[in-house]
Amino acid sequence: MKNLFEKFRVKEKTWNFVPEDLTETTEELKNPARGWYQIYTFLAEQEPEFEEFKWSLDRQDTLALVLIDIGSFRKMDLDETVLERIRRILDFFEENRYDCIVRVVYDHEGRAFVREPADFAQVQRHMRQIGNLIGRQASSVFIFQGMLLGNWGEMHGSRFLNAERMLKLAEILRRQKAPQTFLAVRRPVYWRSLHGGQKRKILDCSDNMGLFDDGIFGSESHLGTFAEEEETKQVWDEPWSRKQELEFEHELCRQAPNGGEAVYNGGYVRMLTPKKTVEDLRKMQITYLNKAHDTRLLDIWKEWSYPGQDVWSGKSVFDYVGAHLGYRFLIRSAAVSRVKGESEKYRVTVEIENIGFAGFYQEAEICLEYEDRSGVQSTAVLESRLKGFRSGEVRRLSCVADACVGGLFLTASRKQDGARIRFANQSDKEGKAILGYLNPKR
Repeated sequence: MKNLFEKFRVKEKTWNFVPEDLTETTEELKNPARGWYQIYTFLAEQEPEFEEFKWSLDRQDTLALVLIDIGSFRKMDLDETVLERIRRILDFFEENRYDCIVRVVYDHEGRAFVREPADFAQVQRHMRQIGNLIGRQASSVFIFQGMLLGNWGEMHGSRFLNAERMLKLAEILRRQKAPQTFLAVRRPVYWRSLHGGQKRKILDCSDNMGLFDDGIFGSESHLGTFAEEEETKQVWDEPWSRKQELEFEHELCRQAPNGGEAVYNGGYVRMLTPKKTVEDLRKMQITYLNKAHDTRLLDIWKEWSYPGQDVWSGKSVFDYVGAHLGYRFLIRSAAVSRVKGESEKYRVTVEIENIGFAGFYQEAEICLEYEDRSGVQSTAVLESRLKGFRSGEVRRLSCVADACVGGLFLTASRKQDGARIRFANQSDKEGKAILGYLNPKR
């Protein structure tokens, strides 16, 4: 081995790079902060049986929508026992490696009008308590949905959902949440009402507020998410047409997540096609979908064949959608060249495309891993800032590494917890994608 590396130092070219096959896999990757989810409902006044509850968890998911009903406290503040219980619920999901979509509600049965407080001041006090709690649970709360109000917390069927009151609740959340926690409101018009200063400007999502849509494909208007008209004058704080709102969502949700529930409608489903379904989900920049709420539409997706002619040909629309929710990083190419004037250094260059429906919204990095000439595992950073890697974007990354002979691997991990992010290429059990091999010339 020593003689081999001596030759490497002396000669200009004593090795060649043999690239690995970088064809996309059709595997659904178990990556953080994206994908299918299920709802787990808790009553704030009841102590959960955590050990028994573990059996209901789907270990294929990395997301969980944690719905916490505080309706029993409509006439009083939450006491410390309740707040501590909510903390432990969120800790439970974090310990089981879930990123939480959190929705705190007064109602989970469609009876918000009788379950919500009579006094808006009580709603504000509850929001301050919840806001303070999620601010201290930053490691477990990926997205906080809604503003406590409405049937099932979906921001409809409440007496308090006017612009002035929503703005007061939003300001509480903006002040108290952690910087890395995202917010989500039910309709694009709500987002615009809460960002009135952005009229005729480039959309700014610095408060990390995105959208959630629990009526996707339920009708042309997504069950009232959009206006019913084919065209509107696009008044800032009024609903727009479906086409206009989808264009708005496409721009907004490059910066903050969008997700929700796909809903079956026997009449409207005839208007859908496999191609239209995939195009709309990509237009909306969808990161997460409920896989258990209304399976009738999902069952149709399982019957539909993917309409493209690539590696997904022959797979179902359901398989394709599941694999492309959120981000999906595909290594397109890899090359190695010697660093000029450095006999024991080489440059590795890769091209990576985000082929998922949505962007990457958190902090993460991509690294090259290899064994140096002493047999020591070494790492070189190719990209230290993955946040903002948009859907459809291609990045050309490179780094300089020491001389070695053997495999070159690419890894990616989230900074907040080190969670592994797998590429849509062949990987080993640890999630390392093989770029290729450096072999000595004979």
